[in-house]
Amino acid sequence: MGYGHSFVWYRHFKFFIIWGTSLIKTTASEPKLSSLVPDIIAGAINGIIIIVSAMALAALIFTGPLSPYLPQGIGLLLIGSLIFALFSALTSKFPITISTPQDIPIAILALMALTLISDVGQSWSGAELFSFMFVTIGLTSVLVGIFFYTLGQFKLGKLVRFIPYPVVGGFLAGTGWLIVKFSFSMMTDQDLTLDSSLTFLSNPLLMKWLPGFVFGIGMLVVSRFFYHYLIFPGLLVGGIVLFYIILYSLGYSFNELEANGYLLGPFPDGGLFAGNPFAHLTSFRWDIYFIHLPAIVTMMILSAISVLFNYSGLELTVKKDFDLDRELKLTGIGNALVGLAGGSPGYITLSETTMAHAIGAKTNISSYTVALLCGITLLFGADILSIFPKVILGGLLLNLGVSFLEEWLYDTWGRISKMDYGVILIILIVIGTIGFLEGIGVGLLLSIALFVINYSKIEVIKHELSGQTIHSNVERSEKLKSVISRRGDQIYVLPLQGFIFFGTAHRLLERVSHRLSLDSEESLTYVVFDFRQVTGLDSSTINSFNKLKIMAVNKGFRVLFCDMNKSMTQQLAVEGLLPDEEGLFLEFPDLDHGLEWCEEQIIDDEEAATAESIKMGESFKTRFAHIAVYFETMEVKSGSLIIEQGKDPNGIYFLESGRITVQLDTKSGKGIRLKSMGAGTVVGEVSLYSGSAASASVITETDCLIYFLSKDHFNTINRDAPEKAAELHTFIVQLLSDRLAKSNATIRALMR
Repeated sequence: MGYGHSFVWYRHFKFFIIWGTSLIKTTASEPKLSSLVPDIIAGAINGIIIIVSAMALAALIFTGPLSPYLPQGIGLLLIGSLIFALFSALTSKFPITISTPQDIPIAILALMALTLISDVGQSWSGAELFSFMFVTIGLTSVLVGIFFYTLGQFKLGKLVRFIPYPVVGGFLAGTGWLIVKFSFSMMTDQDLTLDSSLTFLSNPLLMKWLPGFVFGIGMLVVSRFFYHYLIFPGLLVGGIVLFYIILYSLGYSFNELEANGYLLGPFPDGGLFAGNPFAHLTSFRWDIYFIHLPAIVTMMILSAISVLFNYSGLELTVKKDFDLDRELKLTGIGNALVGLAGGSPGYITLSETTMAHAIGAKTNISSYTVALLCGITLLFGADILSIFPKVILGGLLLNLGVSFLEEWLYDTWGRISKMDYGVILIILIVIGTIGFLEGIGVGLLLSIALFVINYSKIEVIKHELSGQTIHSNVERSEKLKSVISRRGDQIYVLPLQGFIFFGTAHRLLERVSHRLSLDSEESLTYVVFDFRQVTGLDSSTINSFNKLKIMAVNKGFRVLFCDMNKSMTQQLAVEGLLPDEEGLFLEFPDLDHGLEWCEEQIIDDEEAATAESIKMGESFKTRFAHIAVYFETMEVKSGSLIIEQGKDPNGIYFLESGRITVQLDTKSGKGIRLKSMGAGTVVGEVSLYSGSAASASVITETDCLIYFLSKDHFNTINRDAPEKAAELHTFIVQLLSDRLAKSNATIRALMR
C-alpha cells in the first residue's frame, strides 16, 4: 500500500517536472548552470528596476486628491508588470523579452488625471476620482491592445523596415543617454540637467553617484576583456558587499544609509493590490472618458511607433530578426489581459531586455523571476528591496546606457557615412535637450532630406543612344540599312530608370538641350524616351514635359514615349500632353515599335524616286542568277506560318516582297516579337547551317513573295557547283556579320 502511494507521488512529481521544464524557453543550447545563474540575476535586477519604476510612474498619476491612493496606483502598475512578464515568458519567441507599463501611456494618463482633477476635482471625492481613473487605465489598456492586434493582423509591422538605419541608431543612442540620465537621478534623487550639472560635482551629491559611476564603467571595461557567466553576478554581489563593508567601516548604520538616500527604500507599507476594476464599472462616467478619446488615440499611435522602434533596436542589439506582426499581436493580447486587471498599457522595454541579454540570460526564467518579485511586492510590500544600494543599481543602468552610446557614437564612426553619423548625433542632441519624440521626428526629416539629395544624384538617364547604335527589331535590305545608318543620329534615345521626380526631372531637359547644341551632329528629329524601367512620375516631371513640348515646337523635333504604364499615361493625359493633336508627342507600346516608326519616317523622308528604288532593292533572282533555277517561288498570304518553332525549316527563305515577323512562342501562349523583317532579308539560314531546329517561329505580316531554297537543293549546289555556292555562302556570312556588328555597337553604347 505504501509502495503504491509512493509510485503515485513519483508520477505526479515527474509530471510537474516535465510540465515545468516545458515552460522554460531558451535562446541557445547552453549548459543549464551557466544559464540559470544569469537568468536569476537578470530577472532579479530587472524586477527591482521595474518595481522602482512602477513607484515613480504611479506618482505621476496619483497626485493631489489622488495621493492617498498612490499604493493602489503602484499596485496597478505592478499587476500589469506581472501579467506582462508571465505572458512574455509563455509566448515570446525571444524568451528574455521584458514588457512593462510604459512612460508614454502613463504621461498621457497623468495629463487626463490632471484635467479631470481641475474640471471636477471640487465636486468629486478622492474615492470617486480613483474609481474613474482605475477603470480609465484598464479600459485604455484594452483599447491599446485591440489597436496593436489590428496592426499586426493587417501586417503593418513591416512599416518599421522603412525607418532609416541612422534614425534607429540615433534612437538607440538617445535611449542610452536617457538611461545614463536616469541612472544619475536614481543615485542622487535629482534630475541631471544642464543647469544642475555643476551641483552634481558638490561633495554631498558627488559621493552618491561617483561610486556607481566607477562601478558601471568598471563593469564595462571588464566585459570588454573577459566573458564568463559568473563575472556579472560576481561583480554585482561583490559590489553590494563592498558597499556595506566600506560604509559600515565609516560608521554608517542601516537606518542612516536609508535616511541619507543611499538605499532604495523606504517603500509603502503593506500590500498594494488595488482590487477588481469591474466593481467600478456601474458608476463609470463614459461621457467624460469619450472627451479624452483624441488623447487616447494619440497615445495609441505614439505607443505603436515606440513598440516598433524598440523591436527594431533590439534586432540590432541581439543580431536577431523578429516577426514584428506577430509581436504586435502578442503585445495587443498582453495589453488586453492587463487591461482586464486594471493595469496600465505597456510593451517591450528595450533597456531591461538588453540588460538581461548583456548579463547572459538565455531562458524565460528571467521573466518568471520578474513576475515573482512583482507578485511578492504586490502582496506583501517592497520593504525587502530597501537593502539594495542605489549606487549599484545606478551603476548597472549607467553601464547599459554607456554601452549604447559607445556602440552608436564610437563603434559606428568608421562603419557608416559621415552624413549618417551626423543624423545619429543630431537625434541624440535633440533627444537630450528637447525630447524623445522630437528627436525621432527631426531624425526622420533629416533622413528624408538626405534621401532626396542622394537619390537626386542617381542618374535617371540610364544610357544615351542614337539610331546608329540601337535599332528596332526590323531587319531590312542592305540599301535601307545604309539609309538608317547614315541618318541614324536624327534619333536620340534615352532609356530612363527609377522614380523621376523634382530632383531629377530637369535633367531630361538638360540632356535634350545639350544634344541640340551639338552642331556637328545630324539635326535632331526624334527624341525617344524608354520608360520600361521607370517606377513612377511626379508633377515636376509633367511640368518638365510641358517645357519639352515648347522646345519641340521651337526646334522642330518629335518626342516618343515608349513602354509607359497606365498610371504614367493617365498623368500625361490629364495634362493634355497625350494624345497630342499636333503630333509632337507620340506614345508607343515599347521601344522596339517606337524605333521602327522613327526608322520608317527616315526612309520615307528620302526623295520619292530614291526611296522607291531603295525600297525595291535588287531582286534575289538577279543577285543569285547562277543558282536561281533552284529557287522555289512561294506566294504566301498574310498570317501564314512559314517556320514553326522547334521544327526544321528545311531550307532558306528569301523575302522578295512583303513583311514577316520572327516570334518567340512562350508557355503562356503569348508570342514575343523578336524581329520584323522586310523585303531583301533572309530567314532559316542559321538552322540550315547548324543543322538545328528553329529557335523561333516566322509568320507573315502581309502578303509575301518568297523564294525558297530547300535543304536538298542547297546540298546539290554545294556538291555539283561549289563555285556557285560560294557566292551564297559569302552573302550569308556577310549577313550574320552585319547582325553581329550591330549587336556589338549597341552593347558598346550601353556600356558607356
